Parts: sequence; C-alpha cells; structure tokens
Amino acid sequence: MTTQHSQFRPSILPMLIGLAAISSPAYADPTFARNDDQFINIGVAARASYRSEKDAAPSGKDRSNDFDIESARLYTNGKLHKYVSFELNTEKDANDDIKLLDGRIGLELNEHFNIFVGRFLPPASRASASAPYYPPTFDYPFSEQAPSKFAGRDNGASIWGVLLNQKLKYHVGAFEGRSGSTTSNQSDNLSFSGRLSYNFWDTEPGFYNIASYDGAKDILAVGASYRFQKDGAGTLANPGDYRYWNVDGRLEKAITGGGVIGAEGSYYRYDNDNTQDPEIAKGKGFFVTGSYAFPQEIGIGKIQPKFVYEQFKNDENNALAIAGLERKRYDLGFSYLINGSNLRIDTYYYKETRNLGQPDIDGIAVRFHIAHFF
Repeated sequence: MTTQHSQFRPSILPMLIGLAAISSPAYADPTFARNDDQFINIGVAARASYRSEKDAAPSGKDRSNDFDIESARLYTNGKLHKYVSFELNTEKDANDDIKLLDGRIGLELNEHFNIFVGRFLPPASRASASAPYYPPTFDYPFSEQAPSKFAGRDNGASIWGVLLNQKLKYHVGAFEGRSGSTTSNQSDNLSFSGRLSYNFWDTEPGFYNIASYDGAKDILAVGASYRFQKDGAGTLANPGDYRYWNVDGRLEKAITGGGVIGAEGSYYRYDNDNTQDPEIAKGKGFFVTGSYAFPQEIGIGKIQPKFVYEQFKNDENNALAIAGLERKRYDLGFSYLINGSNLRIDTYYYKETRNLGQPDIDGIAVRFHIAHFF
C-alpha cells in the first residue's frame, strides 16, 4: 500500500512509550498512517476493581464488598502536519457519563519550543504529569490537590520544551483555573503555572513523563512546580489568591540480574490566602513510595512488591473544608505485571486515619488495569 492511502500497522512499542512519543521527535508506529506527517493512534484503557473495607457495609458493622468500573477511556492522538499534533481523549466519569478528557492542538516546531492549546494537564507535580490514570502509588495520591476541570485537566495554553541535551525540561502555561459568575474570581484572572525538571540519567523528552518505564530507562529526576491565580481562592464575598508549589523526585533503575528498583516522593504546599476556602485547603502534604520488580516470570507475569506512605495536614481550623480533611495512609501490596505497568493486577492492603469526625478506613483492593494503543 502506498503512502498516499491509509494503512494499518500494529504498534510495536508499549503503550507507555507511545504516549510519551506523541510529544517528542520520535514516534511509535501509528495505528493508521497516510504518511510520516499525517497519522493517528487509537488506544483504550480501563480499570476495574474489587474493594472490601472494614465496617463499611450498610449495616455499619460488616465488611463492604464492592465491584467498580473505576474508569474507561478512549484515546486518539496523532499528527495533522509535520509541525501540528492533536489529542482527543474521553473518559467515563463516576456517573457513567462520557466526558472530554483531553482536547488540544499542538504546534511542535522542535524539541526546544512547542505550544499546546486546548484542554490538557497543566504543569504540576511529576505524579500529575504521569496522569491520574498512571500514578506511582496504588491509588492517585490525595496529597495532590490541584483544582481542575476534570481529572486534573484545565483549559488553556502551555509553552514547553527540553534543553541541555534533553536533560532539562520546562513548562510554562496559562489556564482558566477557578472561573464563573458565582466564584471568587470575578475579574476572570488566569491561573499561571510552571514546572522545571532535570534528568541526571536517561532523558524524558515528551510533554509527559511516565510513572514507570519498567526498566526500559534508568531514571534519576528531580522537579518543582508552581501555580498562582489572583482571586483563585475564597468565596464571592471573601476572595483571595491561590498558590501551590511542589518538589518531587523519581529513581528507577534496572539492576544486575534483571530486577527493577523504583522510588518516588513528592511534597506539596497549598495556600488559600487565609480565606477559609471550603474547597481549597491551606495545608501541606507528601507521599513516598518504593517498589522492586522481580526479574523472574511466574506464570504470565512478574511480581512487583510496593509500599506507599502518604499524609495531608490542614494548616487552618476549618471544619467545613472539603479539601481540609487531614489524612494519613499507608498501602502495602504488589502488582502482577503481565505486560509491564500497562497490563497488570494490583493487590494491596490500605489503612487510613482521618479527622473531622470521619471514620478511619481499613481495606483491601484488587484492581485490573489495562492500557493499550493498537
């Protein structure tokens, strides 16, 4: 088939590399291609789980038993021109409605300077850039509390690129943030955000980083992000400025014998300008996680034990604050990696303590996770 006609080629790279590649000079084999500058990738993802929590049944004294389709996504991305990319993704929300997840156009001139416009992930922590669908923790970290339109996304524009032989990555963006006639932001101020990250070992050149490369790359990375929106916190009667900053780091290395060690940590600080905002807490939080993927295959996959510790502390006495709930949690379990992190089964125990009169949580979970580009 000539390049003047559409052709089908199955992807030969893992889906996680394909996601990163769409924002870098190198591309995975596309699902449909007219030529090297016009193609489309199509992917699917889903997370189905079983959870059982102590004293969480309707009786109040029995264990709960809940099956859930946590998420289902359809991904499409590709290129319309040598220098123009696109992304259009949808997701099933908690009410089983289909919503727009990402919808953006990219002007990708070179590795040093690119522009994204539309709905996508604003610059924030490394865990956020991995996307809520691919967290380094078992569940998406609650210490990451940046406000969004949906699933961490916002409408806006961002300039980004890589420098110093792809070691240094930068993002600078302007987004809608908090907006609307009944919010604190009556002047319709934009939310500004930025991020710098540096890779000491292998590089991560695309717009997104990946939560885990499953040993395909050795990662030693540090990063920091900042957000600000004038009148982005508080209420209509009592507006204030919103500020957020974080620092984070990631270690991942394949060791002798084929095993892969991984560790990640992130610290967050939130400021609502002392407005007692019921949705944006003034507080701080962090998480740390570590893992080791054994090299031996057992059946059709590999075992990856993992632990997580996380907490969030509210710095103001606001019992009405939804986001101000103080929480401490640890998770201990393992992933069964059938095709790396893209096709796996997570099994873990979690225990969480909370304040504001909320009951503590003591539970177990099993989650099936699939993510694949065709």
